[in-house]
Amino acid sequence: MAEVYVIGEITSGEGFPDCRLSCRWRLSVGGGWKVIEGERSSQTQTDLPDFSDCAQFSHPIDIHLKTKTIQGWPKLHLQVWHCDEFGRSEVYAYGSVFLPGTVGEHEVISKQIIV
Repeated sequence: MAEVYVIGEITSGEGFPDCRLSCRWRLSVGGGWKVIEGERSSQTQTDLPDFSDCAQFSHPIDIHLKTKTIQGWPKLHLQVWHCDEFGRSEVYAYGSVFLPGTVGEHEVISKQIIV
């Protein structure tokens, strides 16, 4: 059985009309895959920048997977949420990305669909 280690972070989000953003993420895998260690889903803190239009998340991801097949390669599903001044949450954007299939350092950028 092959093993895959995913070590990285959700760094930031930009181009949104307001601040107070957080990012919820979920890992999806095919039938031949199993998560050995790590979270399958999580949420970043809510960012409240003073001067920037870029939300800084710096949220770590550390997942250990095992697989019998290359089919159903891991994919991250992302949702960017906005929290207003009354504490209400709404989805601002969503998107998904396949995780890189080669060894090494990669920068993966999700082109989000803004709702």
